[in-house]
Amino acid sequence: MDPITRRAFLKVTGFAGLALLAACRAEGSPAGEGASAALNGASSLSPSPVELLITPTGELYTQSYSSTPRVDPGTWRLSVDGLVDRPLTLTYAELSSFAKVESLRTLECIGNPVGGSLIGNPRWGGFRAQEIWDRVGIRPEAVRAKFTAADDYQTSVDLRWITQPDVILVYEINGEALPAEHGFPLRILMPGLYGQKMPKWLTRIEFTPDVFIGYWEGRGWSDEASVQTNSILRQPRGLSPLPLGGVPVFGVAFAGLRRITGVEVRIDQGEWQPAQLLQDPSPLIWTQWSFEWPAEPGTHRIAVRATDESGFVQNSEADSLLAGAFPDGADDIHSVVVRVEG
Repeated sequence: MDPITRRAFLKVTGFAGLALLAACRAEGSPAGEGASAALNGASSLSPSPVELLITPTGELYTQSYSSTPRVDPGTWRLSVDGLVDRPLTLTYAELSSFAKVESLRTLECIGNPVGGSLIGNPRWGGFRAQEIWDRVGIRPEAVRAKFTAADDYQTSVDLRWITQPDVILVYEINGEALPAEHGFPLRILMPGLYGQKMPKWLTRIEFTPDVFIGYWEGRGWSDEASVQTNSILRQPRGLSPLPLGGVPVFGVAFAGLRRITGVEVRIDQGEWQPAQLLQDPSPLIWTQWSFEWPAEPGTHRIAVRATDESGFVQNSEADSLLAGAFPDGADDIHSVVVRVEG
């Protein structure tokens, strides 16, 4: 096995091991609706997307602590209690009584390896969590919110994450009720955090004075689990045979609460060159980027890096995918090797 091929092989096998460790599984095409799926040859190259991609429900990665619970909406309840003035219990029927909001929102697994597909951008439907917090009255001594799910998964977050603007309790995805694997009947989305901190199948939110260490945190994953700045090259795929001339190179970048301010592409050991950006005003939706590459014959390495509004620039390449994601999430440079046939 030559060095380039061996390295690519290690990246593929590392991805499989990391996904298992973080209990996340990719579904369908990693790029989202309208993007190319399997890129096995030059004829399968797609033009760069010209609009923001919405990830179909069946292509959004899934995560589970143990197995997918089947929840009866007739008996399901959400309890909000602990350090609150007025504890509250909600039924499934009562969820529709809140003012509905719909929002595109990118969701990423903390175990998403460098260049991985454990990320998606669906349209979510639900209601603002602040309506619940206003009803229950969170007491001043509360410092943490602890979540319990129908599969007995538990985790917790600092109060600042759950009380920030745009936290939503979600019961729909892409205009339909959440399927079981994506959290029916209810899940929570909090800006800036990886999916590990935003449980599906919610049954209880308890406000507490203490830090609670959840399942994944107890196994070494970050307790804060805030999204790291990362960029992913979606086309071309590693070891793809490519034609001479203009090759559309594209992908996505994401930094949680921080806006992506620039994406750059490097061919081999050349200079970093700016890519074109396609963005929503909200940083909570991934940035799509594209670059037209005048491909020349031979074997080449294409790399991508992102800069966020804090000034952070991706600047390192991990020796392995596992090292890149554990324990805080990946922020290493993604690169692929391709062959241009002249």
